[in-house]
Amino acid sequence: MESVARFVLTHRRVLAAMLAGLAVWSAITAVTHSPDSRAVVVAARDLGGGTVVRAADLQVRRIPDQSVPDGTVTTGDVTGRALSGAMRAGEIFTDRRVVDPRDLGDGRVLATVEVPAATGELLRAGDAVDLLAVGDEGDAHPVATGVEVVTVRTDVERETAVVAVAAAPAVATKVARASVTSRLAAVVVARQAR
Repeated sequence: MESVARFVLTHRRVLAAMLAGLAVWSAITAVTHSPDSRAVVVAARDLGGGTVVRAADLQVRRIPDQSVPDGTVTTGDVTGRALSGAMRAGEIFTDRRVVDPRDLGDGRVLATVEVPAATGELLRAGDAVDLLAVGDEGDAHPVATGVEVVTVRTDVERETAVVAVAAAPAVATKVARASVTSRLAAVVVARQAR
């Protein structure tokens, strides 16, 4: 036991330097060790709802595996599709953020209506809305009930918003006819499960 104590006292500076070096090495290893990561597609800039995504709107970044959300998509899955809502620069693209009008399922088609900008700012993709045709005397009658909002694009200069809804072909035709003869209003009735 005395020999160990003597050795430690004699070589204490060398041992302290070795322990300090080991601590520094451990700290550097912990900081520089990169966790497993995956490449994801993110918005290169702020994008408005309804924007048709171009290659210039996209960036690829690597993020830790545990931070990758479900439903991530590739650049090929995103390019040419419309955004279901506005995105901030750096936000990750998922299958819920982009819409392909050719892939609405259930025999539905995409119908577009123009509503006041204030209404458009309140709507989000996934909302279920009733569309009402409003006459000159203020009377309103339903044109479509419970249709799902797919995209919303607000035009601030014109003070209008274009709302795209998924509807059966017969309902979409009815909406198109009503939009020629009447002003249309949208009333949110429920939020669809995502």
